[in-house]
Amino acid sequence: MINYIICITILRDDNMNDENKKNLVKTIEESGEWERISTSVEGLYVVKPPESNNRQMIYLELVPVSNNQVLKKKGVFIRTIEELDAFREIFENPKTKELLQVINEYYGIKRTPKIEI
Repeated sequence: MINYIICITILRDDNMNDENKKNLVKTIEESGEWERISTSVEGLYVVKPPESNNRQMIYLELVPVSNNQVLKKKGVFIRTIEELDAFREIFENPKTKELLQVINEYYGIKRTPKIEI
């Protein structure tokens, strides 16, 4: 099987036109199991897992990117608008950032000192 990545263009006006929608459906139908399909939005992928109970599910994978660097190999998989809204509420809650600041202050990544031999 040839592994390929197809870039799906998502329009900036928040609406996909009919041609984009048809292209998306065709690309998903032609993709293999667990294939990660790139989009024009950095860090946003469409993923097609194997069918389950004769039903095909499609997920969006959100992979954090900063300065063109992927911050995590695996992202968060979202299947519904409700899941997206729930994550958005968590991300936009000021307490989330405050909690991370405290965690990073006390448990952040510490560089191992270089030992001269």
